[in-house]
Amino acid sequence: MINRPRLEAGISRVNITPPLGTRLFGYPDPERLGPRIADPLAATVLVLRSNGVVAAIVSLDWCLIDEDETAKIRLGVERATGIQQRNITVCAIHTHSAPETVNAWGWGIKNVEYLRRTRVKVVRAARRALDSAEPVVVGIGTGQTSVGVNRREVTAEGGVVLGVNDWGPRDDKVTVVRFEGARGPVAQIVHMSAHPTARGKEPSISRDWPGVMCDRVETVTKTPVLFINGAFGDVAPRMATRTSAGYGEQEALEVGLRAGNDALAVWRQIKRFDPVEMGVHLGQLDLPYAPLASLEEAKAQLRRIKPLPHARGENGCLWRYWNAVRVGHGQHLSRSRSFPQTITRLGPIAIVPFPGEIFSEIALRLMKVSPYEHTLCAGATNGSLGYFVTREARARGGYEVWAGRSYGPQLLADNIDDVLVQQNSSLLADMSTRQASRRT
Repeated sequence: MINRPRLEAGISRVNITPPLGTRLFGYPDPERLGPRIADPLAATVLVLRSNGVVAAIVSLDWCLIDEDETAKIRLGVERATGIQQRNITVCAIHTHSAPETVNAWGWGIKNVEYLRRTRVKVVRAARRALDSAEPVVVGIGTGQTSVGVNRREVTAEGGVVLGVNDWGPRDDKVTVVRFEGARGPVAQIVHMSAHPTARGKEPSISRDWPGVMCDRVETVTKTPVLFINGAFGDVAPRMATRTSAGYGEQEALEVGLRAGNDALAVWRQIKRFDPVEMGVHLGQLDLPYAPLASLEEAKAQLRRIKPLPHARGENGCLWRYWNAVRVGHGQHLSRSRSFPQTITRLGPIAIVPFPGEIFSEIALRLMKVSPYEHTLCAGATNGSLGYFVTREARARGGYEVWAGRSYGPQLLADNIDDVLVQQNSSLLADMSTRQASRRT
């Protein structure tokens, strides 16, 4: 089956389930202390090697990962494997039933000890994945999935609440990438988009619906899955409850089994396997900030808010935010945020990281202009800068627009959607041009 292989792949997985009683991230409830394990959390590492280039994709069963933790994981993996740091992509699946892995005002504080222990395990998995790499060919399939629904429900008064918006945009595509070796299947990537909030505030440690999906696909295919969650920023899991967050195990099963069956339908349709090349394209994103809120407004807001800097929820977040704005007026703040971009190319596939929760329309726009047949946007990857919203959403408001205040005094510019599409499409075009020139 393998003819002139140009790609090697290896995959490994390690358990990263925290101890019982670990505080969970995703909701401001201080009582979510993980009293039971619904399903164990894992780190899955896929290593790819082609023409002297080695890359790794790490999928963590976390809610978010920030740039500092990404850098530490990259450094550890490089020291253990020799894989260059910028060639390592680190994704969080965005389950809201995992430990606190980022600092977010009002929402959570990093669990430093858990992060330290987990890094050691991720490095070990990366070493095993590299050691197990073997020649493979690749099969790619796409189809539609009903796993998600737009969650920005517009009220009669014109406001936006977290609910169900049936006509709102969403990426309804599921992509499956199969890696087949001489002795059979080696690994697979599954990419689809929806918030893993089917369990809601129920306090179990869990991968939420992606765990059910992965288990279902792996049971049938006997092949490990690396899951990449896409443009889930404004997309809820589609549930019979018609809510943006579910209530426990039944909703997670409902969504996860539907997602698993959608992925399996695509998996079964893949009949063609080709030798493909892998490459990594490095670039830089320059993400502009909006002007800082005025000092007068910051002082006025602080007079109205009871000083609860360490409290969870909206008040704690807002006090920290407006105080940071006040302090920021006495400092020299940058007008933009530089983000080192790493795009992994696999034949006709381009995996594009976004260091935050990306709205569907941004991903759909980028997919349309991309020179690659399959452009997989990876949300919550390599960093955590909050929500990447559209200009229209910014104007109407809603939770996702408000939530930027959880991460610092500076909010992303109103046109961040255009910036992300333009800069990433430019990097994709440059990558495609360089690829074509190497062929000639």
